Amino acid sequence: MAVSGALPRTGELGLRDLEALGASAVDWVDHGERHRVTGVPLGRVLAAFGFTPGPRGKEVPVAEKRPGYRKVLVAVGRDGYQVAFSCAEISPEVGATKALLAWKLDGEPLRTGSGPFRFVVVTDREPARSAHALERLVLDATQPLVQPASVPR
Repeated sequence: MAVSGALPRTGELGLRDLEALGASAVDWVDHGERHRVTGVPLGRVLAAFGFTPGPRGKEVPVAEKRPGYRKVLVAVGRDGYQVAFSCAEISPEVGATKALLAWKLDGEPLRTGSGPFRFVVVTDREPARSAHALERLVLDATQPLVQPASVPR
């Protein structure tokens, strides 16, 4: 799977790479059925490619605070289906979204049409962002809607 975009490093991710990041197994309910999925938290995958949220603090100018949290991750499946995540929501320090890049379901490798990797978002109430057959992850830097000087205090 390709990892590209606004990251310090880009490249390919394979099963061995993901396993080396440290697998997590979590319970997940998909269409009313309980499953156990094995994968790597999405934030850990991004960190492996050099993602950081950036500086914070009162001394940091507003325009420079946490630039990583203003980025959006888009995951693209083999069929063209796309799901999006803000980098802040998948950061364990900020957001409550628990998303895994998974390769096993109930202890077995994903079926051919679903794998070899898929997203599983265990905190979403419906599985709309639990995308099958992922081909690539793209990190996009969003553009500011307003310039900091025009924001009222």
